[in-house]
Amino acid sequence: MKLDKGIIISIIALILLGLFFFTPVGDWATSFLNEKTLAGQSTEKPIRTFNLYDENMDIELKGYNGTPDANLKDFRGKVVFLNFWGSWCPPCVEEMPSIQELYEAKGDQVAFVLLTMKDKPEKFVPYLQKNNYTMPVYEAQTLLPKVLIPGSFPTTYILDKNGDIVRKEIKSVDWNSPEVHQLINKLLDE
Repeated sequence: MKLDKGIIISIIALILLGLFFFTPVGDWATSFLNEKTLAGQSTEKPIRTFNLYDENMDIELKGYNGTPDANLKDFRGKVVFLNFWGSWCPPCVEEMPSIQELYEAKGDQVAFVLLTMKDKPEKFVPYLQKNNYTMPVYEAQTLLPKVLIPGSFPTTYILDKNGDIVRKEIKSVDWNSPEVHQLINKLLDE
């Protein structure tokens, strides 16, 4: 039986796709491509593009999840965990359990401000309830200044008591790691 050239190419393509999706080869290839191209996750360093004490940080927030309404400027003078997320965003959903764990450990000392973006209460409230998430969730009621509007999701800032950004992440992160706890403890002691 003579095999057609198209069948051979199809078989080889299926084998390569199987290797890529179902073995560690795919993880290695993805990491390699992310390192060698601009398509990978950002390693952007914190840029001090805003300060919580800026006058345009007067942003009215509607509280959800048992959280009272607030204003972003109410959190001045505190260590702030500011996260932009949406229930529609897979990387946001991925990091939520670690944010909940961090909130349970540090919520009495740190101001947690999780701002939903491009989301509706009919979607994110059931999501929060289904997963038993208790961290403070807000929806901006006034326009966000341009410097606060994230370019990708999730975007998270940790701000010190002076309102300055000390850590910025624009990807999913394990927020309950020892490194994050050490950073927050350091900021709380300052």
